[in-house]
Amino acid sequence: MIVKAAIEEAVDLIGISILSGSHMTLLPDILAALRLHQAGDIPLIAGGIIPAEDIPALKQTGVREIFPPDTPTAEIVGYVRRLIETRESGSGDKALPEKV
Repeated sequence: MIVKAAIEEAVDLIGISILSGSHMTLLPDILAALRLHQAGDIPLIAGGIIPAEDIPALKQTGVREIFPPDTPTAEIVGYVRRLIETRESGSGDKALPEKV
């Protein structure tokens, strides 16, 4: 449903907040569904209770960034803006923004 809605609404990105501990299943499943529907260019970011040791594996699957619970909202908003600007400028994955 997440991917279908994202495609239908032509979103700039998908942001998921996870508190359930299902991040190692849910996030890769969303990425797989995006690829299946030729929408792998829609970035996926996540936040919530995600153990630090799981972050590298999630990024390796294609999650663009993970924001822990104490991340200031301004930092998340800044990252999202830079990510969208990067996509709109056509530089794609070559110039992904870094967290501040």
